[in-house]
Amino acid sequence: MYLFLTLVLVFGVAAAIPSAFAATTQVTIMSGSGSGQSCVSGPITCFSPSIVNISPGDTVTWRNGDNMAHELTDGLPYGSQTGILFDSGTIAPATTYSFTFQNSGDYRYFAKDTKWMVGEVIVGPSTGTSYAVPEFGNLAGFVVLVSIVGVVAVTRAKF
Repeated sequence: MYLFLTLVLVFGVAAAIPSAFAATTQVTIMSGSGSGQSCVSGPITCFSPSIVNISPGDTVTWRNGDNMAHELTDGLPYGSQTGILFDSGTIAPATTYSFTFQNSGDYRYFAKDTKWMVGEVIVGPSTGTSYAVPEFGNLAGFVVLVSIVGVVAVTRAKF
């Protein structure tokens, strides 16, 4: 019985570890980006930030701060290979779209409705240095339960 509870504790914590260190990066589609190309040459970019660096398993969430809907897809505006990895569908004003990048690489993306809106997600291996407190998200309750069961099992064990 105690062996079972110990295994549940170990595997429960091990299962939670990858998601505990995954991060979400916010990118904002800037107001006015869809109405003209001023965001390309001006001091304000169409996406803020326009280039993000993340680790494999991290998520990018685009928030539409513009007053018109946009559709984002991977690739280059005039390339033949677009929408291979993701296509957001319509992102209405004040709504979001999220995508989790699993593999390392440089991923360019653009707004299909306005070809001048381009950005880049650079997914590289984790440096191992993180000062953030991990969040367990949906697994928080499970991790707490497994921890309590583990403590009870260990304190009741007869050595």
